[in-house]
This record gives sequence, structure tokens and C-alpha cells, in this order.
Amino acid sequence: MKDSEKFKFVIIGSGNISNTYVSAVDKIDNAIITGVISRSLKIPEAFADRRDVEVKDSLQKIESGYDAVIICTPNSFHHSAAIEAASLGKHVLTEKPLDISSESMEKMISACRQADVKLGVAYQRRLSGDNFLIKKLIDENRFGKIFAADLSVKNFRNDAYYKSSPYRGTRAIDGGGPFIQQASHYIDLYCWYFGKPEKIASFLKTVNHDVEVEDHGIAVCNYKNGMMGTITASTACLPGFPAKLEIHAEKGTVILENDLITFWSVEGMENPSTNMNKQAHTGSATHLVNDTTNHEKIIKDFIDAVKEGKEPFINGESARTATEVILEIYKNNSFD
Repeated sequence: MKDSEKFKFVIIGSGNISNTYVSAVDKIDNAIITGVISRSLKIPEAFADRRDVEVKDSLQKIESGYDAVIICTPNSFHHSAAIEAASLGKHVLTEKPLDISSESMEKMISACRQADVKLGVAYQRRLSGDNFLIKKLIDENRFGKIFAADLSVKNFRNDAYYKSSPYRGTRAIDGGGPFIQQASHYIDLYCWYFGKPEKIASFLKTVNHDVEVEDHGIAVCNYKNGMMGTITASTACLPGFPAKLEIHAEKGTVILENDLITFWSVEGMENPSTNMNKQAHTGSATHLVNDTTNHEKIIKDFIDAVKEGKEPFINGESARTATEVILEIYKNNSFD
């Protein structure tokens, strides 16, 4: 396919996560990146040997035509980038989370709606491993009444990680610690599966890093339908462990580790997973992303949504729930 026929993206931000999107787009035949926005005019490492990409410090300065932006800035800048892109009539795909405040999320959703452009969010874990299968089974009530769901996202990040960029571990830019950063993908899954809790109690502390936000904590969730749940998030747990979700229901128990079913005991139903010979990753001690498979799926779905005039699989309204729950977790911290 000729470059002139491809769906054209401009990436906003040139940090590490931008390299993931460069790699993902490079694997999609009908997509291409034509520009990068970087305040320092830095180019993503994945573009090191390429000279066919515009690098500007403002979206307004991009001269070549493009269809959409991919936002790879720190969390608190997502809304401003989305609003600017929408004002130019460009569609928006943003890295998670949607943003770090209810006001900012509403502004970017409204801006995209008013400009009649699509807003997609890269919560690609929904498409990973057995996660989509579990969603289908929950929606079909195959487990019966679910009375407990316990999520544990126990990562490890060393001091060098927090010192690598001045915004890491800050409330103003990151929005918080592991709940809004490392655990955000899984809190999105939790909300996708079970909805928004009626009440949340939380206990958050900074136990192992010199940062202004939490690096370990637990939230207790209570639902109108009687379900109880817990969410643990950490960057203090050496050496880092697979994200785990335990679902306890009327008909039995399912346990997932890093998106794969590792335990299945459900009355009247054999394990339907096709991933039985795969293994969950041993843990999470790095923020680097090597496998872009699910990013590719998100990008392909986003392109289809634009071309077909439909909503992306994960739009702004869907993605905002995870941040709303995280904000409640921060608001209700009993250790403050």
C-alpha cells in the first residue's frame, strides 16, 4: 500500500511509551506515522534511522496532512493534547489513563464530541489473554452470582525509575502512584467486569520510595449487588509479581494471572481457555513494553472506528470509569 493511502498518525510525546506505538504502527499495513510533537524536538528512539517524519514542538506547526494523533505525554497533559487535536478536526487515541481529574476527562470528551472526532483509549489489556473471554462469561451470567473479586497488582520499581523523569511519582503530573499508573490497566478491567463500586475504603502509604505519592496500598470495594472486592496496587514488592485477579462466585472460582486463567473450578463448565499451554509472566519489575500485539489491535480498531463512523472499542466514556474509581480510592485514603 502506498504511503499516501495509509491512515496517518502524529504522535504527541517522545518518551519511552512512544516507541511502543511506533513499533505497533510499523506492523500495521494501512497505517503510518508522519509526525512527532516534542517540546524538546526529541525523536523517539524507534525513529533513530528515519528521516521521513516531521518533528515539531507544536501540533499547529505540522505541515503534512494527517488523520489522528496518538497521545503519549505524561498523564496530566492528555486532555490538553486531545482538546488541541479536536480543535483541528483530528481524531484522538490516547495512552491510559484518560487523564487524572474528572474535570479534565470531561473537557476532552466534550471537545471530541463537539468536534465530531473519535476518542479512543489504549486500555489494551481488555484484549489480552483470557480477559475478553471472562468478560463474555460474566455478561452471560455463567458463573452465577459473583460475591467476591480480589485484584492484586504488586509490581516493583527501583529508585532509578522514579528519578528517570522529574514527573514520576508526582501528584500534579502522574496523578498518583501505582493505582493510577501501573494498576490502571487492571482497574479498568475490574470496572469493565464488575462496574463501579458503590462505596470504596482505602489505605495507602509510601513505604519504600522517596516520592510524594503512594507506592503501596489496598482498596476495599462494596457493590450494590452485594459483591465485595479488594484492589491492591504496589511498586514496592520485590521482585514484582504477576497481576492476579481472583473471582469467587456461586458456581465456583476462577483465577487469572497476567491475563491468563491459571485456576478454574466452575460447576458444569470445562475451562474454555485456549491458552492452557501458555504461562503468565513471572512478574513486573520494568515499565518497558516489548509485545505490541494488543496495541496493534487497539490501533486497528481505532482506524476502523474512524473509517466506519462507529465508536472505538474503548472510548472516552468507557475509559473514564477506571480513573473515577482511582480518584475515589485516593479521596478515601484513611492514612492521610
